[in-house]
Amino acid sequence: MNLATRASIVAFVLALSPLAAALAFSTNWAQTPPAAPAPAVSWPSDSAGLTALGTKLVNAWYAKVTAQDADGAKALMQDGFQWMNYQGALDRTGTLAAIKAGSTASASVSDLVATRVGDALVVSCQVSAKETIGGVTLPTAAAPRLSVWQWVDGAWRMAALGSMNMPSPRPASGLPGFAGERAVNESGLALLKPFIVAQVSKDFDKYDAMLAEGMQSVNFKGQKVRADLIKGAHYTKSPTPAAFTEVRATTCGGLTVVTCSMALAVSVGWSSLPADPAPFMVVFQGSGDAAKVIATVNTNQPK
Repeated sequence: MNLATRASIVAFVLALSPLAAALAFSTNWAQTPPAAPAPAVSWPSDSAGLTALGTKLVNAWYAKVTAQDADGAKALMQDGFQWMNYQGALDRTGTLAAIKAGSTASASVSDLVATRVGDALVVSCQVSAKETIGGVTLPTAAAPRLSVWQWVDGAWRMAALGSMNMPSPRPASGLPGFAGERAVNESGLALLKPFIVAQVSKDFDKYDAMLAEGMQSVNFKGQKVRADLIKGAHYTKSPTPAAFTEVRATTCGGLTVVTCSMALAVSVGWSSLPADPAPFMVVFQGSGDAAKVIATVNTNQPK
């Protein structure tokens, strides 16, 4: 073999080396096992199991809140989470800031009701706690709370939380703590209006059809279920249409969380709700005409 032939062979081998290395890398990459999928949710088989699950989740939440553990609380919240109280609505960022700045102690959970609605767990309960929010010390007597949970990325995480704990008389609400996305806010209002109009106009067939089986609500009368709202709609009277301002909507999977300030005068038996704007929350499951209400929180109170 002459010198020229040997040189050609060496050059050919050297030229192959980068290709061989690339093939080896490609082969090793292809053989890397994919990340294990998040475990599927295992739903309790009966109401007692749902109650136990709801109790576990709510107690875990208040353990993080009372410890001012914002990182731990964040792990229990979805990206589109909203918290609404008598002051208005906060998104996840605002809620975490409130947990750090506020003070909650001696939280005691009672009278918990948990229901499954599709892929959502709706939990209402009474909570007695020593709370300070925005420099305001709230009553320690038990007050209704409502939360909505979903199984996301292998863990239970909240989509929405509403609280009925507030000073008496209820002060005027403030502005929401976030702007939200305009298009999402508008789509939330488009879901909200037909629901309230059906109630006020006593379109009972439509109102009934919009309430999901297993839905829950909290208002000045306490914890309510679907049958309570349907019955109440027959006895309420609203002299004027509802007015909505400061609408904020966020999405969590197939849920749309809508908060707003709603002005709606209502008489219910011997009680009358003023037309003063009050924070209001509705959680919808699904979209468009197929959307169902799975939870509501109405902070309006008789004067």
